[in-house]
Amino acid sequence: MLAVLCLARPQTRQRGLAGEVTVFVLDSSASMGATDVLPNRFTEARRLAKEAILSTKPGDRVALVEAGPVPRVVFPLGNDPARQTAAIDAMDATDAEAEVGEAMRLATAIVSGLEEARIVLLSDGDFEPIKDFSQGKASVVYRSIGKGAPNVAVEALGVTDTPKGRLLYAGLKNYSGEKRSVTLSLYADGKAVDSLRLDVPAYGTQGRTVAAPAGVRLYEAKLESKDALAADDYAAVAADPTASLRVLRIGRADPFLERALSLDPRVTLDRAEALPADGGAAYDVVIFDGVASQPVKSRGVLILGNAGIGAPVEVEGTTKAPRLTSTEKSPVLKGVELDGVFIDSMQRVQPKAGGEVLARTTAGPLVVAERRPNARALYLAFSPLNSDFPLQIGFPIFVANALDFLAGEAGDGPMVVRAGKPFAVSVESGTPSIQGPDGTRTSLKPLGGAATIREARRVGHYTLEANGKKRAVIATLQSPRESDIAPVDQIALANRPVKAIAAPLRFADFWRPLATLCLLVLSAEWWLYARRS
Repeated sequence: MLAVLCLARPQTRQRGLAGEVTVFVLDSSASMGATDVLPNRFTEARRLAKEAILSTKPGDRVALVEAGPVPRVVFPLGNDPARQTAAIDAMDATDAEAEVGEAMRLATAIVSGLEEARIVLLSDGDFEPIKDFSQGKASVVYRSIGKGAPNVAVEALGVTDTPKGRLLYAGLKNYSGEKRSVTLSLYADGKAVDSLRLDVPAYGTQGRTVAAPAGVRLYEAKLESKDALAADDYAAVAADPTASLRVLRIGRADPFLERALSLDPRVTLDRAEALPADGGAAYDVVIFDGVASQPVKSRGVLILGNAGIGAPVEVEGTTKAPRLTSTEKSPVLKGVELDGVFIDSMQRVQPKAGGEVLARTTAGPLVVAERRPNARALYLAFSPLNSDFPLQIGFPIFVANALDFLAGEAGDGPMVVRAGKPFAVSVESGTPSIQGPDGTRTSLKPLGGAATIREARRVGHYTLEANGKKRAVIATLQSPRESDIAPVDQIALANRPVKAIAAPLRFADFWRPLATLCLLVLSAEWWLYARRS
């Protein structure tokens, strides 16, 4: 009878995060550093993942994906609890926004086509709704981390020069339902400028503007507040006007260009379908990406493949598959190889008076620059999407060079970046490196005359060494999404709601203990038979 029951493979219902095939997605964003769960949410998420792995059965397989600023597979599907828990212990939290959607898509790819697979998201839910997502055959479980706690953040920090002198503005926001009393301290190149005791209303804001000393390279704001998140209690702003650039891109979706722009730490990018009524006066650079250019009021204009009004060229027609014939020595083309670029089609143009041809093809000018009083223009005769230029190493270098030409080359002063956001620096010689707030130094591998830096994942001061020079890099958070640390009980996956649960049910085989009992019974019967005989 027991043998028959074993062959039927009876099952029991059990609760637990892990199933037969499980991919854990662990959120390592800034809000996971909140201390409403001791010691913090990230540590609690790691504990839950390790606990689930240690409860797996021999045939179960587990993988883990870190949902950080750049998602990564911490370990692939397997069953090695000792190695897997050690890998989780080695994970570090970040002070950055996380690409949770990209991490979930990565998890789906890992279990693609597998039956009975489960994706478990360990997060506080403080991220953008995930729209482009298909879970396939896998089920999705959301385990919410956090209880909720007060938090006040430095929401804004800026400096402006006025006829009456330089002014420094700091803005605070309270993300809790009760008034909070905090101390705001302002610094100029490390020296205290002012210290203010402020009351920030519930779910409200509070700001102060103070006179700021001139000749300063870096202004900082530090907040003393007994709240649950420390990462947003600090902000910094560089005084150099070229240290930050507001860029407006006009045109169709272009992920290659936007990726190249994101690698420049100075850039804050906005998108529009048409030029604003003010002619882009609020921006440093306006980019016409495949749409006809118009007169602008920004410092610089970049025209990609469609010369219109205000362009430094006159259009004569179009041509197919041109070949490069010559390039001039220019900062715009430094480190950029155009010789191997395939161009499907380009505009055939002639430069206007004042237009400087930097590169030519068999069909005419390819790159034309123009220096105007208080403004500059740069024209590329083809749209990057009509070529393989975006796939070349030189493309992000060309974009960075173009920004330097149009808005002024960045100085050697402090560089303020968003924590976790990759950025690039030009490398002319040697091996660059970056030293973090904890003193850890990481060597960087340059590629194509530039090095991409992904190591500034925590808020604080870094030291970048490149081309024989040292430069201060300051990473800040300033993210309303991360500062709003209230845990979310329901997230959206492709417009489908997923509610948080403590632990899902799974069906576990019960035949093994029955088989053990069957063997024990048979052994007892044999022993009794042997004894009587």
